[in-house]
Amino acid sequence: MIDIKKVAKQIKDDSLYNTIYYEVKEKLKIDTPSYEEIETLLKDDEYFLQEYRDINRYSELSSIHANKLEILENEQNESKKLKKSINENIQKLKNLENFSVDSKGSAYEIWIGSAGVMVVFMVHNIIALFTELYNTHGTLIYAIFILVLFVTYYAYKKVKDNHEKQHVSYKKLYSFTETLINEAFKNNYIKRNELYS
Repeated sequence: MIDIKKVAKQIKDDSLYNTIYYEVKEKLKIDTPSYEEIETLLKDDEYFLQEYRDINRYSELSSIHANKLEILENEQNESKKLKKSINENIQKLKNLENFSVDSKGSAYEIWIGSAGVMVVFMVHNIIALFTELYNTHGTLIYAIFILVLFVTYYAYKKVKDNHEKQHVSYKKLYSFTETLINEAFKNNYIKRNELYS
């Protein structure tokens, strides 16, 4: 669902991708590579495509370039069915795009951990400044802090596990949709300029 021609053009012409463009020039050992040379490199080296996807993800841009396919009344039923499935899957993939990478490099630990620490810090300050509970119920207060940290860890595990499940779903759906698109091309149900514009 990624259009290599569009990626090559964006890498060369769009300043958002300057870092990739410099790496491409260095790899090719050419000062001004052509679109075709960049396309060839993108096909040969997955690293540059992943860098492109990462920049898009951080910039909240989609790396799914496939367009919604128009379904005509006079088409064969098989073509209509295939196009409908492709359209549905492309939309699902766009919705799941945040899960296109696994959770290893995510900031879940920082976000959720910070929330847990802040809760402990705020509760500690309120108790220390406005009550005598540390003197009268110190063990209970520390038990509450441990409980907050446990809940924080539990929330982190749930979010991380959910991310991994969504990531697996994304990968399966992406692969299945590529198969449908290849079948549609093979049967001449769609043309390249319909899918990518």
